[in-house]
Amino acid sequence: MIENGKRVSEVDLAHAVLAQEGRALYFRDLITKVLERKDGQNHFLPHAMAEVHTQINMDSRFVYMGKGMWGLHEWVPQRGGVVLDENERPAVRGSSGLRREKLLAEIQQQDCVTTTEEDNE
Repeated sequence: MIENGKRVSEVDLAHAVLAQEGRALYFRDLITKVLERKDGQNHFLPHAMAEVHTQINMDSRFVYMGKGMWGLHEWVPQRGGVVLDENERPAVRGSSGLRREKLLAEIQQQDCVTTTEEDNE
């Protein structure tokens, strides 16, 4: 497909299809719509479908939603809220990091005690 004098790639067409739909699509439906927009034909070769699927899979703008459904990465809520710049990050570890270290220390201490008891027997 040519738009504004430039050839539009299949992956860009897939992005446009999902943005227009506004919801995740089953991969075969998405690829069929992409190939219809590209060629305007209803018969698709399996290798053409596989090629488009591979391109979608490798492009970070897309996210696999499960059960064959693909959506746009921008639709997925970001974890953790605000992303801090490297200079803005606190030097103190979070409570989960401290808790993890404490648990590891307890496990190591229990292993030492167990080993010592086995050696004494």
